[in-house]
Amino acid sequence: MNQVHSVHARNFDETYTAHIQQNGKSWLGWIPEVPAVKYEEPTKAALLKTLESALQETLEAEWEAWAAQFEADVKAGRLEPLAQKARADLQAGRCTNL
Repeated sequence: MNQVHSVHARNFDETYTAHIQQNGKSWLGWIPEVPAVKYEEPTKAALLKTLESALQETLEAEWEAWAAQFEADVKAGRLEPLAQKARADLQAGRCTNL
């Protein structure tokens, strides 16, 4: 039988849903929103701790990869067409002050 638990990602101030189930003497757990986070531990408490730690590590790695890709895109000029369009929209009065 599946159980649902909340797992908090500290540095991201977000809560994810962990699905866990007993598998014989061990416990299986996964976080559907983050497929890389799927583990098996001998106890429920150890599993929940592992899921929380793995979630944090996975989210940090994904953030670092995204930031590196964004920086590479900026350096390569891939975002320049978007900047030009934004400047043109501003000059044409198609922007609204927030």
